[in-house]
Amino acid sequence: MELTLAEEYLLLALDDVSGRPLLSGQHLQFALAGASVADLTLRGALEVSAGADGGRAGRFRVTGRATPSDPMQREILELMHERRPKDAIRKVGQGGFARNLRDALHQGLGARGVLREEQVRILGLFPSTTWPAHDPTPEAAVRERVLAALTGRADADERTAALVSLLLATDLTRKVFPDQDRRALKRRAKEIAESEWSGAAVKRAIDEVNAAMVAATVAATSAATAGGS
Repeated sequence: MELTLAEEYLLLALDDVSGRPLLSGQHLQFALAGASVADLTLRGALEVSAGADGGRAGRFRVTGRATPSDPMQREILELMHERRPKDAIRKVGQGGFARNLRDALHQGLGARGVLREEQVRILGLFPSTTWPAHDPTPEAAVRERVLAALTGRADADERTAALVSLLLATDLTRKVFPDQDRRALKRRAKEIAESEWSGAAVKRAIDEVNAAMVAATVAATSAATAGGS
């Protein structure tokens, strides 16, 4: 089964039994935004302009070399054009668009039988939707591929390295693989993220995405904390 980078990240970020995310809803939305943008970069549809290609230096540029078939991905691609990475991630990772993106990913995986939609009540009162695993096979394949790279049993290909970078940026490696040595996992994840695992343009773009994703999350969390104090 072919999965997008955002779908792979989401499967790893959900608890298989409870169907709840292993990180806060706000962090998850920014992570899914970052994964979606990273996927467009890997597919050659998007890049960060160096200024000599007709675009504005340091801003995303639609290359025209690839067009996503998914309507949501096409919309994200259009939103990215001419935006700085930090502005782009905030645009996609907050508000109604972020919720629509998360819901679309859940529904898509549910329609293919990978996840199962369940209606539950929090504290017996508040309705909520969870997405536990239904067919664990696709996630198991992703999990094995990532763990093989993190434990040195296999080299990380471009896609796996991008996913590891996303997991590292959201501090999720230790939660996804709780039975592994957390320090060793983090050290290896850093090695992979900092290595030359892709062409300079692609790696630069994904590094920008990860930095923007972390910055947007910190800013949103700080704002929420200040608002609640």
